[in-house]
Amino acid sequence: MTKTLAKRGKTDARHLMRYIKSKVMDPAAIAKAEHVSLATVMESIKSIEMYEQQNTEGQMQLAVRDLVISTIPQAKETINGLLTSTELVMKKNLKTGKDEYVTVEDKTTRLEGARLVRDLIVGLQPKGPGVAVQVNNNNQPTVQMGSAETVEERMKRLRAKAQAHNLLPAETAAVPDYIDAGDDAPDDDDDDEEDSEEDE
Repeated sequence: MTKTLAKRGKTDARHLMRYIKSKVMDPAAIAKAEHVSLATVMESIKSIEMYEQQNTEGQMQLAVRDLVISTIPQAKETINGLLTSTELVMKKNLKTGKDEYVTVEDKTTRLEGARLVRDLIVGLQPKGPGVAVQVNNNNQPTVQMGSAETVEERMKRLRAKAQAHNLLPAETAAVPDYIDAGDDAPDDDDDDEEDSEEDE
């Protein structure tokens, strides 16, 4: 009973509130406002400070590394089990004509194990910066993306270019000079008269 109360007392929200108030108020003023002793307020502040020191970013990284290192043997055993899994399949014995259970490779489970290994390998690859942000003299951030263009991005760009081209007005190639001059088309009758004069 005593241990439970002590544990609950350390995680009480009052400790956190006193610690936050101590950033802008004097501990004596906090004690006076809450009608508690100064030692009680100081103990609350110290308990939160100790908690912060025990749970820094470095401590978190160490804890995560310890977790990964300690579970690697079990993870390795599990992955090996997935990659070598088998299953029982009922098949007919051609000699006896009876159904028998035969051990075969469990391809579905092995594929899942292979996908897991692939995901682990991809996750361990170093990640480079995808976007570089540069600030010019006007204090306006300029985003520069990598020069590599994926197939989807190239197809999207080409489709947009084709759509923009289709919106342009239609053009006629090789327009005869007499149309640009505003004249009518030459009559074919003149050619016929010249042919008749040559025949005579």
